[in-house]
Amino acid sequence: MPAYLALLAQVGVRPSGYSGSSRTPTSGRAGDDRAAAIAARIAMMDRAGVSKQILLASLASYLAAETKAVPPARLLNERLVELAAATPHPLAALACLPLPHVDAARAELRHGMDRLGLVGITMQTSCFGISIADEKFAPLFAEMNRRRATLFIHPAINRLRSPFATDWRIDTTLGPLLEDITIAVQLIAANIPMRYPAVRIVIPHLGSGFATMLDRRDNRLPLAILKLAGRPCEMARRFWYDSVAHGSLTGFDTAIAAFGADRIVPGSDFPVLLSSESNDRTINYVRKARHAGAARQILHHSARALFAGALA
Repeated sequence: MPAYLALLAQVGVRPSGYSGSSRTPTSGRAGDDRAAAIAARIAMMDRAGVSKQILLASLASYLAAETKAVPPARLLNERLVELAAATPHPLAALACLPLPHVDAARAELRHGMDRLGLVGITMQTSCFGISIADEKFAPLFAEMNRRRATLFIHPAINRLRSPFATDWRIDTTLGPLLEDITIAVQLIAANIPMRYPAVRIVIPHLGSGFATMLDRRDNRLPLAILKLAGRPCEMARRFWYDSVAHGSLTGFDTAIAAFGADRIVPGSDFPVLLSSESNDRTINYVRKARHAGAARQILHHSARALFAGALA
């Protein structure tokens, strides 16, 4: 949303350029909330057979000063509600939180879900170098647990703060995938799925390889974390995963085998993937799954279970 981006820009926060690639069609530019852009988005949804799309912010309102972090988050959440209200059938939205300010974030969570009617929350994998699995953010997870809320975790696009990604220009190729798999392991190491079992956590990009070698995590993680509340593979199956995989059937079939089709929901990564494939292909490549009934489960049932009646 231009107003949100402008407010963040005033305090020195700007998009990395990853989600606003020059190769992305103008009708699909990130943050474009003009009527023509929304109409183009809904037309793409119709072509892909999508009846509801969940909006969220990939650029978070994470600022050191609480007085600067709160206004952009509030502005964005209210604008998202306006968009959803203007197109009540196709669009819904997740609340953005002003981190690292936990009390303010709890207040915005309540405002977003109770007053605005947002259907869940989005958080990035980390905030100022601190994982969201850190105990600092436990009060937020407790609040979400009381509400049986859906939490979508988005990469911070910080390349895990590593020159091994940035210096080799593989930051957007590999960086988000490293964030996805790292946050999944960190959440398990912190026993988040067992401590807050009602929070419906979504890891993007099929977990970015998290489905492979679960046995290794079962064998090695308990040696490092002595107070695990369950086997890592069992906690991994408490998460949900979105289907965005750039059409990789190998990764998709592996995730189904590891987690089950009922734990995979359709994802679009809109508008980022428009630079390399159509929205229709992003959604519907799952129809080629080798597992019987998986496509129908994922395309028609998993998201409804994830949002537990919030998607009217």
